[in-house]
Amino acid sequence: MLKGIIFDMDGTLGDTLQLCIEAYRRATQEVSGRTPTANEVVSYFGLSDRGVLGGLLNINPDAPELPIDTFVRVYCELHDELAPAAFPGAADMLWRLKERGLKLALLTGKEHYTAVPTVEKYGMSGVFDLQLYGDPYYNIKADNLKRAMEAWQLSPEEIIYVGDAPSDIRLCHSVGVSIINAAWGSNAAADEAACLALAPEYRLTDFTALEPLLTKLTS
Repeated sequence: MLKGIIFDMDGTLGDTLQLCIEAYRRATQEVSGRTPTANEVVSYFGLSDRGVLGGLLNINPDAPELPIDTFVRVYCELHDELAPAAFPGAADMLWRLKERGLKLALLTGKEHYTAVPTVEKYGMSGVFDLQLYGDPYYNIKADNLKRAMEAWQLSPEEIIYVGDAPSDIRLCHSVGVSIINAAWGSNAAADEAACLALAPEYRLTDFTALEPLLTKLTS
C-alpha cells in the first residue's frame, strides 16, 4: 500500500509552464537586451532556476553577478496574469490527503526562489512534509526521490510520483518508483507520444480523476 505521494509542480499542480517560459524570456531581455525563444528556454528545463537563467545568459549559475533577483521579480509580477491559480481543487485535495495521514512531498526542478512563491499563492504552504528542489547543473529528481524515501524510511513500492514530463517517467523508473503521468496541463498533447512510449504505470488526462485514484492506491 502506498504511504507517500510526491508531486511535481509545473504542469502537475498548476499550469505554470507559460509563466516559467515568459519569465525567463523577459528577465533575459531586461538584463541582456536579447529575447530568447521559448524553445531555447525549454532546452534548459531539467535544471533549476539558476541553471536555466545561467544558460540563457551564459553566466555561471553560482556567479554573484547572476541576476536571480531580477528573474524572481519578473516571475512574481507575471504570476497573476499567466498562472493565477492551481488546477481547480488542487490545494483542497492535498490537505485532504494530509489529513488522512499520508506523507506528501513537493519534488520540483524549481529552486526555492520560484517554488516558494507558487506554493504560497496556491494555498499549499505547510501541506508538504518535504520540499525538494532542483540543481543548477544536473537533473537531480532521481536523487531527490531517493532522499524522500530515506527521510520517510519507505521503499520504492510505498511511494508514487505525480509528474507530467517524459523525463519524470524515466527518472522514476530508474529508481523503481511508479508514476502517475499528469496529462491534464496545456503541454500534455505535445508530450503524449513520448510519455506513452515510456509506459507510465498510470496516465490521467483529467485532474479530477487524480484524487479518486490516489484514494484507491492508498486504501
